[in-house]
Amino acid sequence: MKRRVRILHPNKKDIYKELEKIDVDKYALDIFNNKSKINLIKIKNLKIEEANILKQDALSVGADTAIPRSSISGNPNITDVILFATNRELEKLKVKLKKQPFSLDNLYSEIEFALKDNPKYFEFNNKKLSLKKPKIMGILNITPDSFYDGGKYSKEEQIKNRVKNMIDEGVDIIDLGAESTRPGSERVALHEELERLLPAVEIIKNINGDIPLSIDTYKSKVAEKMLRAGADIINDISGFTFDENMPEVVSKYNAGIIIMHIKGTPKNMQKNPYYEDVIEEIYDYFIHKINIAEKNGIGHSHIAVDPGIGFGKRLEDNLEIIRRLKEFKSLGFPLLMGLSRKSFLKPLTGRKVDRRLAGTIAANTISLLNGANILRVHDIKETRDLINTFEGINYEN
Repeated sequence: MKRRVRILHPNKKDIYKELEKIDVDKYALDIFNNKSKINLIKIKNLKIEEANILKQDALSVGADTAIPRSSISGNPNITDVILFATNRELEKLKVKLKKQPFSLDNLYSEIEFALKDNPKYFEFNNKKLSLKKPKIMGILNITPDSFYDGGKYSKEEQIKNRVKNMIDEGVDIIDLGAESTRPGSERVALHEELERLLPAVEIIKNINGDIPLSIDTYKSKVAEKMLRAGADIINDISGFTFDENMPEVVSKYNAGIIIMHIKGTPKNMQKNPYYEDVIEEIYDYFIHKINIAEKNGIGHSHIAVDPGIGFGKRLEDNLEIIRRLKEFKSLGFPLLMGLSRKSFLKPLTGRKVDRRLAGTIAANTISLLNGANILRVHDIKETRDLINTFEGINYEN
């Protein structure tokens, strides 16, 4: 039996290699590359007339659009559609849409924004962190009750040793937290959080004043004091929900902000959370929170987003977020994933928290494949090995 057929699954680098092997004209390399991937583009809230026009224009360039069965009779008035098109077909569709009525002449610019390349950097406090390669945010909890490392770093010498080890192992950002947000946790008083944080910030700055420092807090007064003390980034698990003054403080100090999604509060978030569509609900949440950030003067390049694995999510929600993570790239912001040793790994691996490193590495690998820019982890050395290996295999340039 002859076996002459092989299905290719190349990245960008590999498709060029395959085309060059059969001596394709160089001018055609980009053309064929643009034909090698089909984009599935969801477009929300189109008038039914727009959906029907888009369908016809898409078909005329070789693409297609999924629309409601009832659209031929003009129903419903407003609908979502899914466009199936290669990059090459989208280039042709652009010309068509520019000539169409309603809002279709502006639709292509929205598609272009959603498809654009990953953010090049994350900016904070007049610093730029390149995102050409994935970055590691190392967790430093100075709490007595965090789910994994509570109580390990409560003394000055313990904090010093931990910070030195993190830097030696290749951390890119240190994320300092003084209040546990594990499921069921109680809030910590403002003064107590500050009493824990201030000495730790001073220790970190004395060891290495250049290492980017993130503060894991949702309190604007804590954020302001920490930014004044030299922090660079605020990691707000509530995405401004728990303290409406947070955006103003972040803007005032030109800081970076990580907007995380949460449903409920740490105390009640795991009491029967439910979503009709977890991806769409989180996506819409981010759009709302990003608008708040930008209205308060926070620059586009100062914003990163985190879908909040384990924060008001069922097992199936966490798995779907990881599996479909790349969809959040359409927002145009750096994407942070914080899943290190979390409880969703227990039903998958059967392991207790101190035995979940392998599960964490596996989940983070899939997150990288699906577009994560920053991994928030407890295990820096192992994650550095993961990223170096991932980059070596998946290198496209």
